[in-house]
Amino acid sequence: MFDHLEELHAKSWGVMSFFESLPEKDIRRKHLEVLSSEITSSLVTLKICFRFTETNSEEFEHMLNNDTAQIDNYIHNFKQSILESIFDTSLFQTELVLRILYGKLTNQNPAKESSINKIIATLFDDVENNWQKEEARVLVLFWTMRNTIHTGGIYFKKPEGYTVMYRGKEYRFEYMKGFQFLDDWHLIQLFSDFLDSLKYLFGTEKIEQLGTIEHPSYYALGYS
Repeated sequence: MFDHLEELHAKSWGVMSFFESLPEKDIRRKHLEVLSSEITSSLVTLKICFRFTETNSEEFEHMLNNDTAQIDNYIHNFKQSILESIFDTSLFQTELVLRILYGKLTNQNPAKESSINKIIATLFDDVENNWQKEEARVLVLFWTMRNTIHTGGIYFKKPEGYTVMYRGKEYRFEYMKGFQFLDDWHLIQLFSDFLDSLKYLFGTEKIEQLGTIEHPSYYALGYS
């Protein structure tokens, strides 16, 4: 997991570098900084904790009653929490950005449109439910996962289930079942593709023509 997270860390800062010439408060630059910082924090936390298990193995094992099953379960859950922190930051922060960009393009209140798929289709010049661009498809995949997590990890929206095609692979969401198609490495790879999607969107002519839009966090924190 270390190597894959290191690669994601390098990728995030690489994508951010494409927009570092934008004003500091620009929503695109600030958003990528937020995502990169979360990935950096997660990587450092992972390194610190695993370094502790290596240099203080007896103490670590004693904390878990020297029980191999408990130790394995703790490590599994810890890695999951690291990935979930990146997942949550990516989705919730990105939805805010997508809604603001959509609102600017359509002259609407960012909260008015309830369908995230419609927002994605508009921003990427794609067709809702007949997706042609991989950059849009990966966001649809992430938001389907997000909505499933919000219902306890169980998909129930459509009795017939739902399938997202991405890079020639079927990601199936079956009715009243959890999705089972991800392991640690694959989710990190999808995060990398997620960053590529944002890089593509932020560099499109229609978004560049909007000019500088200040990230709303500056208003929320009272910065001038």
